[in-house]
Amino acid sequence: MYNFFLTFDTEDFISENSIQGLLKILQLLKKHELKAIFFITGHMVEKISNSPMTLDLLNEHEIGYHSSSHSVHPTIFEFTDLESYDEAFQTSIVRETAHINPLTGKVEGVGGIIALKSFFPKKQIISFRAPGYCWTPPHLEALKTLGITYDFSTRFSNEPINFKGITFYPFTVLSSWQGGIREQSYLQRQIIKHKNSVLTIHPSSMINQFSWDSIYYPSFSKSESNPVNLKQLPPRSPVEIASIYRKFDLLLRHLKMLQRINFLDVTPELKKANKTLTPTLTEVITSYKKSLEWAEGFGFKPKFLYNHFATFFDLRVENKITKTLF
Repeated sequence: MYNFFLTFDTEDFISENSIQGLLKILQLLKKHELKAIFFITGHMVEKISNSPMTLDLLNEHEIGYHSSSHSVHPTIFEFTDLESYDEAFQTSIVRETAHINPLTGKVEGVGGIIALKSFFPKKQIISFRAPGYCWTPPHLEALKTLGITYDFSTRFSNEPINFKGITFYPFTVLSSWQGGIREQSYLQRQIIKHKNSVLTIHPSSMINQFSWDSIYYPSFSKSESNPVNLKQLPPRSPVEIASIYRKFDLLLRHLKMLQRINFLDVTPELKKANKTLTPTLTEVITSYKKSLEWAEGFGFKPKFLYNHFATFFDLRVENKITKTLF
């Protein structure tokens, strides 16, 4: 039997219709009796808390963490790009347990993963996916002290693999889904190709014309800073939204059929990997480069993150990495 993880990055705390869109997804999952993992940000869970029906339906699924503030500057890759690994670790603890002001980026009271735990008291928050898959070692190790033992951000292996007490699940096989024929065909091929497959869907992309967090990109703000206001982006037309949800309904029906014939296990229970990662220098360099692909869209130029990767993977090869990368 193949393992298929249906996952959702739940992060759009700005759009007025984001809760309604999320609720539609949850209702369709309930209709087909399928489980999923919802990776939720601290900002988004604060918004969800005002919708008891959404909270109730989410409690039927695995709840994962998606950082306290996603695209608000300083982002994960910015606030962990410190010379001291320990300082980056401690900074991560502070920011991931706090509410972050979405306009200033400053810490303002309790929030983050603590908010997730308070609104889902019966759930164990043990899984994480970094925004844009842009993870950094001191940040992930900080999250481990907060209960995270499963990660969906990296590209180490096509099967779950363990390293330093964290199980790294395979990288998503499809991260931009709108229900097109090509997407459906590609997804089917990937399921057959891999023993473990991960589909990532952004609920906001099903209802918005553009990425909800584009207001944090340099192309929008003309700088690498936060916007002056939380501008909502235009939604898709009602006809287009209805079409996307119909295609999503068909996808779920197909997944349920494959589960009934024991071909597919949709979002099985997370389990500690038996296989241990033994990274090579090449794999560390590749992991480092892949982790920063999203950050490059912000014009980010790291100073110390490659040393943090070397520290995390117990490779005293800072000079070799530097020479290879630069």
